[in-house]
Amino acid sequence: MMKDVLSRGSAASIGASGFKIPAAGKTGTTNDYTDVWFIGYTPDLLAGVWMGFDRPQKIQANAQGGRLAAPAWQAFMTEVYQRRPQPPDWPRPEAIITRQVDDSTGMLRNPFCPANLVINEYFIEGTEPTKECDVHGPFGARAQSDSFSNSPPPTPPPR
Repeated sequence: MMKDVLSRGSAASIGASGFKIPAAGKTGTTNDYTDVWFIGYTPDLLAGVWMGFDRPQKIQANAQGGRLAAPAWQAFMTEVYQRRPQPPDWPRPEAIITRQVDDSTGMLRNPFCPANLVINEYFIEGTEPTKECDVHGPFGARAQSDSFSNSPPPTPPPR
């Protein structure tokens, strides 16, 4: 599940760059932007990158681990894997299943969900969504607020 951080999460720049080694990780940033980090791992190696100063001071405005530390981790790992064979991907445990879901609703995709919103998600068997997306239909998308309630919209307060 942590592989998603590199494909569509806070370190998506790694996946977008063409880095093809099976990898996963987690970014981090302090609230005051004085420290950022990325801890990443492959099936056979773990490495972390931290950036900050000896005496705390803001690195830069809106410093983020995904923008600063993750690219440094990627550069290091690219260099490492020029000298060692690429490991095989992690095997998926049997109890984990994959379902295609609409990323905007978290519900199972239906034939009308836009392709750019359909993602593969992983679930422990029995915890996966069971209902299809009720936002996207043959005539377009309904308002999101309509999809999450079977009851009529609330009555506005009296004036």
